[in-house]
Amino acid sequence: MRWEIWKPWYGQIAERLKLNQGADEDAAKVLDGFLPSPDIQKLTNIIRGHECVVFGAGPSLDIDLKKLERAGYLNKVLIAADGATSAVLRYRNPEIIVTDLDGSVDDQLEAWRQGSWLVVHAHGDNVAQVRKIIPQLNERIIGTTQIEPFGKLFNFGGFTDGDRAAFMAHELGASKMYLAGMDLGTKIGRHSGDKDIKRKLIKLEICRELLTWLAGEFNANLINLTSGGELIPKIPREVLF
Repeated sequence: MRWEIWKPWYGQIAERLKLNQGADEDAAKVLDGFLPSPDIQKLTNIIRGHECVVFGAGPSLDIDLKKLERAGYLNKVLIAADGATSAVLRYRNPEIIVTDLDGSVDDQLEAWRQGSWLVVHAHGDNVAQVRKIIPQLNERIIGTTQIEPFGKLFNFGGFTDGDRAAFMAHELGASKMYLAGMDLGTKIGRHSGDKDIKRKLIKLEICRELLTWLAGEFNANLINLTSGGELIPKIPREVLF
């Protein structure tokens, strides 16, 4: 994602959520300082040309996983967004976890030890977690930022863990992306790590808007398999029984 394209989105999101750009920049510098050299090609090889399932941490996640298992979708590339990791692990290790480290980090680290890639995002509110966790990781880790990327950091587009995972999969060449656990309504899933309900609901609105933009502006091949929640404009919904 070119910064010139993403910058207007970042500006309006920062205004809606009262984000401190200076704090985001400081967090990005901290993350960049701890990261090993990124092997983006290995991550790309996992995704390019493959169908992926992107799991959000919405209220439908547990039932979606049961349905996806019955329908044979769990043999695709699994990408878990932060708190969704704990639920996905009950079925198998996801190939990739996209996280800002506010879910169950122990589960995410266990998945990493078992072979998952971590795509870790730095922002102004998670510097302490970045300092605590990232020095433990010496491979299979990619760093992302929501500001202009520099050093070893990437900006694939997207803001919340769920939509950022979809943007990443599209940028790295996924042939199709299925969304699960992406309710994006007024209920917060039990796997979500965000406890500020009012702020979380704004983030879910932003996630819905960004996924719509990804499908419409970039022709991303997205299918919504989420059992409940809101429709996402420009993304067809399919029902699994």
